[in-house]
Amino acid sequence: MFGPSLLLLLSVSSALAWQPDHILRISNGTLAADCTPRMSTLINGTSPGPAIRVKEGDHVWIRVYNDMVDSNTTLHWHGVSQYMSPFADGTPQTSQWPIAPQNYFDYEFKLDKGSAGTYMYHTHVGFQIVTAYGAFIVEDAEDPPYAYDDDLVLLLGDFYHAPDGAITAGLLGAPFAWLGDPQALTVNGNAYGACDASASSGAACVPGCHTEVVHVLPDKTYRVRVIGATALSFIYMAIEDHPGFNLIEVDSGYVAAHNASHLEVNSGQRYSFLLRTKPAAELRALNKTAFWANMETRWRPTRDRGAWLLQYDAVELALPPVDAAPQLPAALGATGPAYAPIPADLNETVPLPDEAPFWVVPALRPLDPAEVPPPDAQVSRRITISMQQLSNGTGATQKVFWNVDRYMYSEDEPEVPYLVQAYEDPSALRPDYEAAAANNGFDTSTNAVPIRLNETVDMVFLNLASFVGTLEAHPWHIHGQHPYVMAQGLGNFSDEAYAAARQNMTGLPIQRDTNNIFAGPVGADYTNATVAPGENGGWMVYRMRAEVAGAFLLHCHLQPHAVMGMATVLLVGIDALPTLPTNFTKEFATYNATPRAKPHSFFELYPDRRTGSSQV
Repeated sequence: MFGPSLLLLLSVSSALAWQPDHILRISNGTLAADCTPRMSTLINGTSPGPAIRVKEGDHVWIRVYNDMVDSNTTLHWHGVSQYMSPFADGTPQTSQWPIAPQNYFDYEFKLDKGSAGTYMYHTHVGFQIVTAYGAFIVEDAEDPPYAYDDDLVLLLGDFYHAPDGAITAGLLGAPFAWLGDPQALTVNGNAYGACDASASSGAACVPGCHTEVVHVLPDKTYRVRVIGATALSFIYMAIEDHPGFNLIEVDSGYVAAHNASHLEVNSGQRYSFLLRTKPAAELRALNKTAFWANMETRWRPTRDRGAWLLQYDAVELALPPVDAAPQLPAALGATGPAYAPIPADLNETVPLPDEAPFWVVPALRPLDPAEVPPPDAQVSRRITISMQQLSNGTGATQKVFWNVDRYMYSEDEPEVPYLVQAYEDPSALRPDYEAAAANNGFDTSTNAVPIRLNETVDMVFLNLASFVGTLEAHPWHIHGQHPYVMAQGLGNFSDEAYAAARQNMTGLPIQRDTNNIFAGPVGADYTNATVAPGENGGWMVYRMRAEVAGAFLLHCHLQPHAVMGMATVLLVGIDALPTLPTNFTKEFATYNATPRAKPHSFFELYPDRRTGSSQV
């Protein structure tokens, strides 16, 4: 018989064993990234939220609390496939009920072999994403294929003074109110700015905002992980006196090393490049230890600017820690270039190119030669994803919205989340595959795109000119799957244009979850030119074998566009879902359910998953 002390020890040990790996708390609070305070959605009290680092093969359990009092939320693990855990994808009314105020949700998933790479997490309700995001890094279980001394993370964001609710109301309301350009571009949540007291709703200005400073040592190799966490901005970047970006990763997949003159990062995209820092002797010769990185937006009518500083730290250099620069007023209590305006001549000293489609993507190739897309013969059908901005009403009654396949998505629909429907009553969610095939892939009975499990499809994206004849560049993000980018082009899509684009690629198709469809050759909104409404300005083709069952979003990752309806739902193998754990059912299937006292571990149901099998 166990004595009292041993029983107590066993009880404590058991309790400690049932602890989440990470706890994230989503709340509202004041944020002043550019010295102008705004009420923002924060994660663990900060923006960005804390970086989470895990390894390939890890079972990850993350508890997310909604500490807000009047807003729902969810957390999406951007780029994670959620194989066998579709209920952990984090999309309201698609994969789950939203997390109600003062409730929590447990996200559990496994990171299989081959998943090492750069990801992010972010909320997926309204416009919360503009500040509620963080880095999610999956480290290699063994030595990575490229050698480096350390890694750095750059989270690129944009900052608005208007609060989330006002922005969303303007986008969905009548008359329509566009949010405009961001007031600052941020790096790891930081930006230099001058406080705009008129935009702070009476709150006092917050001194001390500054350009992000990234610290490095001489003569080292760094893996720099760049994450596009912007809500609207497509950012170009280059670093003073550090030519070339040696790309090694795209959207969590290793690629053969490829040198690019500059970086182009749209919302939702991730890249890693190797940065070789200067040796100490060169820094002494230059008499310099700080170098500006220039950032500027592209593909919109106005070019917004941002910057960060690459700072060499080495006492033995006997050089000033920062180079000379104008200072802010002493009253702000901070000195150095990080606390001063971006140099006026930065575009001359660190130039960035004008807009040009595709960048280096057609020249990239997977690092693993065995990583090839399914052959043409295996493609069962084409699914067409056409997008167009439309309007109804005029003047005070005008609404502007995005249609995808003639349907406007809303995060409040359907009444019961797709995945909850599928688990509670599988017979109630039966897509009409035949009708969908005859309708370019869209099933009007479910307002979704159904795809059979293990079916291979081509998804053709068509970028149609808006009701006023303008075109934009859109980063299309797919949840749950990692398709190959087969080709992309400008103008009208045709079999001939597709074949020519594939023939002209100097690289090979790579897998990624967020790729750009471009605007052009005429009518891109940054050119102030227009074309006929409905004219096709650009196209892109994803190819994928649908191996991950679940209900997943496919959407433009520009958040204003997503709020305005630029999304659709993929029902992948919805009749072949993994079994839902019995002690998970109540919380998952009921909005505002009472949190369970003890967590489940659904991985115990899937021994084949732990061995990396693709069996469902």
